[in-house]
This record gives sequence, C-alpha cells and structure tokens, in this order.
Amino acid sequence: MRRTFPAALALALVSCTSGRNYAQAVCALVDVSGTYADQKPEVVAIIKRAILPRLNPGDSRFVIRIDDESYRKVNLEGGMTLDVRPSRANAQKMAFAEALDDFARRPMRTRHTDIRGAMMLGAEYLKESGAGHRTLVVFSDLEEDLPKGVTRSLASDEFIGMRVVALNVKRLNADNANPSAYRARLASWREQVTAHGARDFTVLMEPEKLDDILEP
Repeated sequence: MRRTFPAALALALVSCTSGRNYAQAVCALVDVSGTYADQKPEVVAIIKRAILPRLNPGDSRFVIRIDDESYRKVNLEGGMTLDVRPSRANAQKMAFAEALDDFARRPMRTRHTDIRGAMMLGAEYLKESGAGHRTLVVFSDLEEDLPKGVTRSLASDEFIGMRVVALNVKRLNADNANPSAYRARLASWREQVTAHGARDFTVLMEPEKLDDILEP
C-alpha cells in the first residue's frame, strides 16, 4: 500500500501536467491610442466572436490595453484560466463577454502607443498560464510611439514558443499614400518578434482566419 500512493500521486501529477500542455492560452492586446481607439467596439466584437468561442475548459484568456505605458498590471482588462467544468467555464466566458462590453463602452484615448510594453506583459501572463499553446493577438496599427523617458528592451526569449498574430491592422494615411511603408512596418515587427523567440508572426485580414491558428 505504501508503494501504491506515491505511484498514484505521480500519475496524477503527470496527468495534470499533460493537461496543461494540451491547453491553450490566448492574450489579446487592444490599442486605445490615437485614431485606433475608435476601433475598440469592433475589436471587442471580434474577440467575442472569433476568440472566446474557441476556448475550452482549462484554457486561459487575457485582454491587455495598449496605451501610453502598457507594462503595468492595471493594463490587464481581464484574464483567467477557465474552470475544467464545462458549465462553469461557459458561465465564466459569459461574464468575461459582459466585462468586454463594458470595456468597449468606456471612453479612452491615449497620445502614445507602447506596443512592446503590452507584448512583454502579455508574454508573462502566457508563460505563467503553463499552457502548451500560447498566442498573442495584437489589435493595433502597429505604429509604436513611446512617451519621453520610456524604453523597452525585449529579452532574447521574450516570446519563446508563442505565435504572434496581427489582426485588424489599421492603415495610416501615410500607408495609403505609400503602401510600401505599411509593408515595411509589418516586416519590421515580424523580424523583431521572431528574433526574440516567437514561432511565427502572422498578419490576418479576416478574423475567421484565426480558426487556422487557434487550437480546436
């Protein structure tokens, strides 16, 4: 009997670890600076339609606000690991959807855009989740504008094993005049995140394409 209990305990621990390896964690970064702030209701609708339904019991989800200084815990608009019980997980998703609606209604617009700060915070939450599949989804025009005195340096393994997705990227006036500027900005972000550990960097035009990236 004394041998059976440790063996059972070890099996339980392995099973728990395996479960987390199969779980996924998704962190959405929502830009509330400049003209992109007007996109907030649309972004919330996309999160509710294309991300929340894809999450299963045991998965994790986070929403982080991109503003003047995004590497702050107060920038986390909401996040948790869903209960393993389906009925409880569904109730949590419904409550989270209501919190997102409140976020969409709150007026906010910042002058500067700290994208890397939000990415760094999001990466920390994804790593802490312990999920085997981790995805950062960025809603922004991807034009970073840090306030004076704010610096951001990414660690070499900042996004290790993660997928980074740019969705609903708003084109600036300069992009319409010169599309190569838009393409160069996306290429710069792709180079930056993959150089710091990301598995890949994908730009999506349609939210429905998230189905090909997020776990079933």
